[in-house]
Amino acid sequence: MGKNNKSLKYVLMVAVSLSLSCMYCFESCADVSYADLFLAGKGYKPVEDAWPIKPLITYPTDGSTIPDNQLYREWCVKTFKNGEQIYEAYKEIAFEINYRAEPAKTDYWQTPVETRKYKQGDCEDSVFLFFSKLSGLDIDGDIVWGWVVDKENSTAFAHVWYQLFDKRGRPYIVEGFSKEWNGIIPVEMLTEGERRVPTFVLSHKQVNRVVDEILPGFDESFEDDQFPWTVYMNNSTVIKEIFQKLQVMFARYQGQLNQSLY
Repeated sequence: MGKNNKSLKYVLMVAVSLSLSCMYCFESCADVSYADLFLAGKGYKPVEDAWPIKPLITYPTDGSTIPDNQLYREWCVKTFKNGEQIYEAYKEIAFEINYRAEPAKTDYWQTPVETRKYKQGDCEDSVFLFFSKLSGLDIDGDIVWGWVVDKENSTAFAHVWYQLFDKRGRPYIVEGFSKEWNGIIPVEMLTEGERRVPTFVLSHKQVNRVVDEILPGFDESFEDDQFPWTVYMNNSTVIKEIFQKLQVMFARYQGQLNQSLY
């Protein structure tokens, strides 16, 4: 399927899923992470944790707590375009960042600079940090806002995740916080135990365009109904809230990057 058809598919998915998200009443699990509920001892491990001949996992001599897994690196390079960079970005969100639940009725989106500084955050903070290390590359992926539902007990929670496509177009979900080499997971594996209900999808290639071209004048264009995607939305309030938070976060992030240059 071509990229234009894929984009159309996602636009339609957004419209349908917005209405779905209004139909279901889920129990929110804001005090736990995806790793707590689903990834602990699970996930997807494409390579073994240990070699019988020599150690597989090593640590830098500079005292860093981020391990290195040569076989996992090789799997990423073989599986994904820009696999080396994807491997490095995944290592950071899996091992360096700890999950931190926000207080009730609080939804502060940290910049990648803040998440790296504090070494903690929640789902969207992990996703933005992952994206930041890949933002200048031609990556076939998406940032997705939505719900994750545990099929066994119908527990669900609002979530933000990164969807990555391999060289053959096979979709994977990228999750942080697990402290294991199991957080890049084929989508078909996840459907056995969970259901994901997207509410908004922003492709990797669109993020920089949105930040540079749409967000600076977003409030005016949205109110004037000039924002091109609003024609597909039956709950534009949800989308407006996402874009307002993106606007605030990326403005702060750009300021932090500018400060680091001096």
